[in-house]
Order: sequence, then C-alpha cells, then structure tokens
Amino acid sequence: MILIQEAFSVSNHLSHRWPQGEPRPIHYNNPPHRRPRRLGKALLVVSLCLVAAAALVFGGYLGMVHLVNSLSSSQRGSFAPSPSRHMEVNANWDPADLPWAQPDPNVSISVQEQDTKVLSSSQIYDQVLPSVVCVTADQGDGTSSVGSGVVLTQSGYIVTNFHIIQGGVSLDVSMLSSSASYDAKLVGYDEELDLAVLKVEAQGLTPARLGSSDQLAVGDSVYAIGNPMGYLHGTMTDGIISSPTRSIRVDGREMNLLQTSAALNSGNSGGALTNAYGQVVGITSAKITGVENDTVIEGLGLVIPINDTIPFLNQMIHTGQSFRPSLGILCREVQMDDTSGIYVVSTTADTPAHEALLEGDVILSANGVDTPTLYALTRVLNDTGVGNTVELSVLRDGEVLPISITLYDRLS
Repeated sequence: MILIQEAFSVSNHLSHRWPQGEPRPIHYNNPPHRRPRRLGKALLVVSLCLVAAAALVFGGYLGMVHLVNSLSSSQRGSFAPSPSRHMEVNANWDPADLPWAQPDPNVSISVQEQDTKVLSSSQIYDQVLPSVVCVTADQGDGTSSVGSGVVLTQSGYIVTNFHIIQGGVSLDVSMLSSSASYDAKLVGYDEELDLAVLKVEAQGLTPARLGSSDQLAVGDSVYAIGNPMGYLHGTMTDGIISSPTRSIRVDGREMNLLQTSAALNSGNSGGALTNAYGQVVGITSAKITGVENDTVIEGLGLVIPINDTIPFLNQMIHTGQSFRPSLGILCREVQMDDTSGIYVVSTTADTPAHEALLEGDVILSANGVDTPTLYALTRVLNDTGVGNTVELSVLRDGEVLPISITLYDRLS
C-alpha cells in the first residue's frame, strides 16, 4: 500500500467520452493574399494586436493561477481516489445490453520468451501498430466511449479495458494502421480487473507478440501505443518502468500494476505497453493525477501486467466468464524471524481448505514458488486454475508439511 492515495486522484478511466460525432483536429489554412495597405494603418493594426495579445497573456496567467489554486484546494484533504469520467455510466446499464459472442475453448493465448534483439523506437512502432485498435462503445444516448485495444489472435480476439465498454449498447473496432473497421461483440469481462475480451469477424489480423512482464525492472525502456483523445490515432509515447509492482487502490479496489513514466492520456485505455523488443508487456489502464503542494502531478501511468491477465483472458475466451481460483481461507501476510508467508486466520466451511488447513498455519510456498505476499500466492492460484490441484508447503507447529488442495471458483 502506498500513501499517494491521500494526496492524488487515481483515475481508472482513460477512455474518452464525447457527444455524438467524432471530433476532428483543427487544420489551419494559409491566409489569402492581400494587397499592401498604407504604413500608418498597418502600424495601427500591429499596435492593437500587441495590446490585445498582452491582455490575453495577462488574463491567461491569472486564469492559470486561479486554476492551480482551485485544483490544489480541491485535492487537499481528499483521502480517496476519485475517478474522472467525462460522463457517468447509466446506473441501469447491464452487460447484456451489448451484443455477445460465443466463447471458444480451442483458442488460447500465451506469453512468449523475451527476445534478445533490442529494436529502435521506430521499429517497435512499425511492428506493434498493426496490433493496436480503436475501440468505440456507443452509449445509446448520443454519446460514445472511446479507447484502445490490443489484438490477441489472427481470428479477431481483442483485449481492452472494461471501463471502455461499460455502458455501451454496441461496439466498433477500427484498426489504427489501416481504414478497416468492424462491428465487435463482447466475449467476456472482469470489472474488478478492468479487463474485457472482444471478438470481431475477421481473419488475418496481426496479433501482438506478448512478452513477460515478470522480466521488467526499474529503468527498462517501454513504449505506449494507443489512441489518446479518441482521435490521435496511433500515438506513441516513451518512458521507463518506474516500478514493476505497485499496489494501489483504484475505484476502491486493490490492483497490482506496473508504474511507468510513459505519457498516458484519455483514450489510451486498453492500449499496448511494449518492452524494448516490441513485445506487449502490459495493458494501459490508469494514471495518477492531481495537485500536491501547488505542483501538478505528471508521469505516473499505471498498466496491467500482461502475465497477470493471461489466466483471465484465456478463461473468458474459453467460457465467456471470468473466475477466481481460491483455497477457501481468510489470511494475512506474516513475517516471523527469517520466514515470510501467508498466515491462515480461518477457513471457510464447505471449501477445499476447510479440512486441509488449520488456523495458525503459514503457507510458505505454492507449486514450488515462495509466497511471502498475498499477491504472490494469488498469482500461483490464478495460474493453477479452478479444478486443478495446488501443492502447498505449510509451516505447522514448527514442522513444514506438504498439503495438496484442489481449487474452487469463488465467483461461482
């Protein structure tokens, strides 16, 4: 847990919402040729322009001072993250309002081994852009929610953020590297993890090459590619990994995210964060914004690690639903001398752990992976999956015991 919650606002809504109709960038045309005027009149015009410009600059300065003071006042004393949406989602909205696609148990995605050849930023852009899309969710009331997405398979499976499609009644996916556009259907979603899987009827798409987020370290170069502002298609920003694991409460939910200095803006949600080898290592999702001590916070982007998404993306593709592989325990992290583990506070009746684990047990490892934190244990359980057996190493009364438990789905 970090203390920035008390000073900043964590925005989990990088999707861009606007009235009906896509805004277009402003283009400035060359002014028409005019005949020369007399010098006196020209000097008068120049003088008037200088006076007007000075007034605008001074007025802008006062406005900025007022804005900063207002933002600073609004942030001080705020002790909870506050989402910043352009528009509230209809409280009566239900995911069933969207068109749904059938799941496919024959399709699976996985992380590839890390490449060894570092690419230039332009090479990374050329390689990754065909795998990044614009996702538009029509809200059915004349407004749209717009963000980004990443192509997972040639057959049209795409991952994006849940908050982009939330409130939508129809979905559209357009390629950032071409003019191709497709109607999309929802395959599955996980609101808590801010993930959603879409399907378009297309063949021969360019799937992203997924790289291991576990191999990222502080200082590693990364690049974000997406659709900021909803119309700046194919924008690329660069930065570094500021922290490979950051535990932050977003919208009241604990999330373990990558922190990056790469610029993320409205519309980047659901886009790609790549490593220096052109592999997608995360799904951009949030940023920390606000003012502290009259200073505007910048460069604090938050990204869902790709390794954490794999079990859930495959589960949604296979079944149309998400899951939560669980033991059935109430627990907490504990440190005893040189031993770190997960302390069992209690077990839940009618769960696999009820007879196998006892109050006071300390889980030291799972499937051979040390579990000093709840995050470490949860990742092993997610990778193991519902209905499969996890092998625990448990400290009980000074003795280390091997215990096998079959996981169940807490959501069901």
